[in-house]
Amino acid sequence: MEKIRDIMGKRFIAFNENSSVRNIAKKMGKYDLGCAIVVKNNKPIGIITERDMVKRVVARNLDVNKTKAKDVMTKPVETINPDANIYFVARTMKEKGYKRYPVVKNSKFVGLVTQTDIVDYFREQRRRFVLKNLSKKLKNRYPV
Repeated sequence: MEKIRDIMGKRFIAFNENSSVRNIAKKMGKYDLGCAIVVKNNKPIGIITERDMVKRVVARNLDVNKTKAKDVMTKPVETINPDANIYFVARTMKEKGYKRYPVVKNSKFVGLVTQTDIVDYFREQRRRFVLKNLSKKLKNRYPV
């Protein structure tokens, strides 16, 4: 059974709810990340995405030095367990329109699964299936 822990990313940044939007944006830019997780006692309580920055900060002309994470984060944030099935999570993300899903184990934030992680997983599954089922003659011509 394929589990989220096998594909989740461990490249993420987390901030407390009183962190300034400026600090969060700088770190997101520095590490080329599309979101930041807002945590309290290492448990996710919100998420701030690039879209949140545009719609809730820039469009409202808010002061990035005074605006806090708690003022613009999407909350509450749903989380998943690292033992969750990849197919179930993929379906849930599609149904709910999620692009990112924080992963929590024993009430602690341990990772993040994204649409890209899901797509990469299914692409690799398809590649393995095709290679397994192609004849030797076709394998040499098929660029997988």
